[in-house]
Amino acid sequence: MKRNHLLWITFLCLCFASQAVHAQWNTVLATEDDTPNGTGHQTVSVAVVSSKCFVALVNHPIVKTWSSDLKFNDSCVANYLVGYINPTSDQTGRVDAVPYGSTATAGYFSKWVSGFDELPLYRAYKAVGTSDSLIYVANNDPDHNIVVFKITGAGTVSTDFRMKTGTGDIQGLAVDNNGYVYVAEINATAADTKEIKIFKGIKASGTKWGTTYDDTPIATIDLPLGTYRGLAVSGDGKQLFVSNMGDRTIIKYTGTPATGYTKNTGFAWTESKNDTIPRTKYDTLGTSAWDIGRPLGLAYLNGNNLIYVATARLFGNTIFTHANTSGYEFSKIIGINPTTGKPVDSIDVAKYYFINSDVTGVSQSYTKQVFGPDVHISGYASAYDVGFDEKKNLYSQSMYSWTVDKWQYTGTLPTVPLTSVSRQDGTVPTAYELSSNYPNPFNPSTRFQFSISDAQFVSVKVFDMLGHEVAALVNGTMSAGKYSVEWNAANVPSGIYFCRMQAGSFTSVKKMTLMK
Repeated sequence: MKRNHLLWITFLCLCFASQAVHAQWNTVLATEDDTPNGTGHQTVSVAVVSSKCFVALVNHPIVKTWSSDLKFNDSCVANYLVGYINPTSDQTGRVDAVPYGSTATAGYFSKWVSGFDELPLYRAYKAVGTSDSLIYVANNDPDHNIVVFKITGAGTVSTDFRMKTGTGDIQGLAVDNNGYVYVAEINATAADTKEIKIFKGIKASGTKWGTTYDDTPIATIDLPLGTYRGLAVSGDGKQLFVSNMGDRTIIKYTGTPATGYTKNTGFAWTESKNDTIPRTKYDTLGTSAWDIGRPLGLAYLNGNNLIYVATARLFGNTIFTHANTSGYEFSKIIGINPTTGKPVDSIDVAKYYFINSDVTGVSQSYTKQVFGPDVHISGYASAYDVGFDEKKNLYSQSMYSWTVDKWQYTGTLPTVPLTSVSRQDGTVPTAYELSSNYPNPFNPSTRFQFSISDAQFVSVKVFDMLGHEVAALVNGTMSAGKYSVEWNAANVPSGIYFCRMQAGSFTSVKKMTLMK
């Protein structure tokens, strides 16, 4: 029996090793600039409805006088929406007729209208789409309304729904699977204790989205002092994330709209120099303010349980970029473990565009646009927003290339299980170890204990008899210590499974039996 067990472990290890493949994100669609299918001007956000439909939020900026605290109305005055249905790589799909260029779009805007009530889109930075074809926009009119549109085959049209949010400028916006609407103010101050507000959805009983537009939030969050540009929630509304430009961090809150939210101290992510692609002229962080990327738009990928953040080269707490090519050579979209804050995935947007612009007749450049059957390169890598469709395609926009980009992953995206990994005590082990699970046999849950003697990237995964990955219990960098993690196998059939732990050169495999 012992010999057979060792043979099984050897066989499974070979299967595991054979699974390593190269995978990456590739652009499969981009709305080409200066064409009948383009957005017409600087594109600041993308609202994803489905794999066949999205809406671009476009603005016309106005530069105002620099102030000492950099807290001025900083990006746009007039905004408009451009909808796409069944877009194709040969540049079809736009359903809204819009002008092109700075002169033609000056003062051009979309208008929310309901009866005699109307609001122009003004200084709007974020739009969110839902599967029922609704488009929510964080507008900065005097009442800072969330205004709601609907995309149809005839274009993007107004609905009767909007909601006043208060006196502070807003940008972060999200809608969960239950219809709750989350909105965040850009500037958090000591005087304001309700920078994040959560409202009942437009279909909820007794809501005022379609009448007086002044519902009381069902929950609020007091943010630390800072400048916040992004907000995302998990589909069930239990995890909420906001991006702070000032200190280049993401903050996590856990709870529910009904019970309220508390800050999660186990999650920690700060943008580092490693998250910046330096330019030759500015090859060290801090040499120029333009080299510092800052976290902006956020999106939560349900199912895989990943949080993605769009980062770009910015100045101060504004969303201007430098008026020359140094402002175009940094953008990165980073995938993060929502439990620990450890990065698990990334798209080097600027680097991708630079490399893939090396095609026949086109020299490599950060500012070239290339569109063809197999190549879709926006060029200017000013990605401020990120979103996903139901097929897990990723969407971003290029502010200075006036485009929306659609990305597909060539492999299998990592999945972070929402399991509870707990540290057992404060001692530091002297060796690596994976203990046998308990109970064993089990139904449906069992628990593993493991030890690591120094900070290390740790992988604890479950595989079936054929070597197929069933669950990833741990997949990130952890500090030295003794840990415990649970596997809930409610969604897999009875049978023999193997748990494999890898940490540096250490590998251990344990056999277990699920009996239902």
